This record gives sequence, structure tokens and C-alpha cells, in this order.
Amino acid sequence: MPRHQRPHVPGGTYYIVQKATTEPIFSQPDDYVAFERVLPGILRRTGVRVHAYCWTPRAIHLVLQIEEISVGRFMQGLTGRYARHLQRRTGQSVRYFRLPYQAALIDANHWLLKIAQYLHHLPVLTRLAEEPGAYAHSSHRAYAGESEKPWLYTRTVVRQLGETYQQFMSRPSLQSDVDALEHQIATSLVIGSADFLATLPRRTSRTNGSLDEIIETVTSALGVKREHVLSRSRNREPALARALIAWYASERGIATLTDVARRVRRDPSTLSMAISRYRVSRPELFKLNALHYVSSPPSPRQYLVL
Repeated sequence: MPRHQRPHVPGGTYYIVQKATTEPIFSQPDDYVAFERVLPGILRRTGVRVHAYCWTPRAIHLVLQIEEISVGRFMQGLTGRYARHLQRRTGQSVRYFRLPYQAALIDANHWLLKIAQYLHHLPVLTRLAEEPGAYAHSSHRAYAGESEKPWLYTRTVVRQLGETYQQFMSRPSLQSDVDALEHQIATSLVIGSADFLATLPRRTSRTNGSLDEIIETVTSALGVKREHVLSRSRNREPALARALIAWYASERGIATLTDVARRVRRDPSTLSMAISRYRVSRPELFKLNALHYVSSPPSPRQYLVL
């Protein structure tokens, strides 16, 4: 059975697992170095925080706090840039990441410490601990004070500990807890109690608006003629309108970047660069609720929790 639409909650904490296909994600030490060169740049551009992580040869585990950028957009940028590194190194145009990745919104007050401890024990659980540098590929050493990762946000976990990190890690991870956690991330969109669910918005980010409605709303709001937006004009106003249309349509799940590019007669890469440029110069426009009047809101939908 297909999973329901993933909820986007600005400020929410997500546990994400991105697995490999037939080829390993990390097959040599330089791959880990390359990945950790790509990650900080993506974090700076998106405003995402990493609370905990673990890289294994065949999986990427991340605990992230997301703001306006959706999990999908973040993962697309991260895995896309790293996959290009792998393709350049190997000379092979193969798919390295299994689709779709697994992601669940978590109740950070209850689950953040449990998942962090699980990820820090993962080298042992996957029998990687005997390999040189295995613990270097998780946030364990940073929390233990043995290394520094400037892009790792440790304050929330440390604030929740209530004991030393060494005491925290000395408590064993029960196999039953591990099995339950792996089942939940594989099958659930939200991991939390009924009280946590009650704090969430009851509808997802998707609207019923069509691409035509978005184009009409954006052009009216910016005072740009529709025919100019759909023309070959390179003027700033139509370019801003195209970027906003593409960003809003893709974020709301109404149309892909490729669909919008075809409609406005531009390359997807051109739209992507325009979005990046105008999100810096006109950030007030690039918010999920900026065009809330595109259409009537969707019917309420409960999140799936198992």
C-alpha cells in the first residue's frame, strides 16, 4: 500500500533514512569526506539543522529540524549533489539512492534522545564498530567531545539529557526497541503520542490549486502580465514571477519543476537558479503561506500514525 502524503511542519523534527540501491553509498574513505563537504552547504542554504546522524556503507541516517524547505527539497539537493560526486569518481551513470527514502515527523521531546542513542549504537548493531573509523561516521564522537562538527546542532540533545553523555550511552539499546523503531520509520509518517498529534495542523501542505491558478495569482500579485511570464522575456519582473510560480507549485505538490519549466518555456535548471537567487533577494515571497489565497483549502486529512 502506498504511503500517504508526507506532512510538512515548519520547525518539525524528522528522522530520515536514505538507503542505497545495488551500489554502496560509501565504498571508500574519500566518499565520507566528500559527503561531509556537500552537507554543510545544503544546510546553510536551507536553514536545516542536524541533531544526529550516522553514515553506513549502505544507508544515510539523519535527524533534522526543518523550516520552510520541505524534506523532499532538502534530500533532493543533498543526494543529487553527492550522487554527481560518485558518478564523476566511478565514471558510471548509475542510481545510487533507493527511492523513496523513509522519513517520519517525530515528537522530539519523546523520541529525539532515543533515536540519537540508536544512531550512536548503530556501528555496533551493524557490526561496523570493529572497522577503523566506524564511529567517525556518526555524531557520537562530537557529542563525546572527541571531534568537532560545526554544522552539527547539539544543544537540543544536550539540554534533554539530564545526565552526562557517557552515562546516557552506557544504557544498552534493547533489540526489541531497535526493531520497533525500524518498523515505525518504515511504516509511519508520524512517530508520537496522541498528545503530540493534537498539536499538529490537521491538513497537509498540498492545495487544490492548479498551475493555472498559481500563475494567475502570482502575476496579479506582482503586477506582471501573464503573456510576459509565458514569453521569452528576460526582464527581472517576469523572471521573478516564474521563479515564484515554480517554487510554490513544487512545494505544494501541484506540479514538478519540469512541468512548470515546460509551461513557462524555460529549462528546469534556469528556474532552479532563479529560485535560489530570488529566495535571497525577496525572501518574504517564498513562504508556504504567502499565496494561501490561491484556492479554497483542501478537506482536512488526518496524519497516518502506526
